[in-house]
Amino acid sequence: MIVEIPAVLRNALIPLFANHRRDRVFIDCVLEGRYGTAWADGVDAPTVARIDCGPFTALAGDASSVRAGEIVRLNPIEWVTPEGDEWTRHLELEFAGRIRVVPFTVCASGSLDVDHLRQIAERTPPGYAVRRLDASLVDRLFADLDKGWLVDSYGSVDEYLRRGIGYVAVRDGRVVCGAASAASSARAIDIDIETAPADRRRGLATVVGASLAIECLMRGVEPQWLAANDASCRVAERLGYTRGETYETFEIVS
Repeated sequence: MIVEIPAVLRNALIPLFANHRRDRVFIDCVLEGRYGTAWADGVDAPTVARIDCGPFTALAGDASSVRAGEIVRLNPIEWVTPEGDEWTRHLELEFAGRIRVVPFTVCASGSLDVDHLRQIAERTPPGYAVRRLDASLVDRLFADLDKGWLVDSYGSVDEYLRRGIGYVAVRDGRVVCGAASAASSARAIDIDIETAPADRRRGLATVVGASLAIECLMRGVEPQWLAANDASCRVAERLGYTRGETYETFEIVS
């Protein structure tokens, strides 16, 4: 039987996810009991497990077992990064014809330099103001840039404001660019960045991205950057990230 694992017992799932290299912020924040849900075929000696954090799912354990099918079908899946060939084959069979493969590039943060980031953060274009994301701006971020889904991982706006980090560029009362955490674990955040079409090519993404990265580094938190396209990679490289390997995530199309 597949059962939900309460936050206080999620340490039992850590060994199953120990070798997962991808989506670690989403995995860790659930294992840490911050938010999200966890499922497994028991607590004492689980053989399969599933984590859901907003739209992201992670699967671990024996993909060839009967329980694997149960845990995959337990709830709908929107995004999942299969770890290992067995889970890849299982998902390809389960969702045949419904999988869109999305490549991501890891942009490593180890080469970030705070002095360089501060120089970038000071280059706010005329007419714009960069502000730290707070209660007065979070609704504008969601409305102006259609980023309401960011709160999905946190469960509520209050939790987002308590645990999340973000910086926005504002012009004429509108949020036109934002760099914010899509998820937050004790050691890292996953950065999401977006600029309104009319305000692109003005350096706003690098300015707000630099402001966010600086705060993360000052807190001892890794600002993880996973790029879904070459434009995102170029912004990351301007900040001082190093372009690394590429991997594939599955989007399950309804």
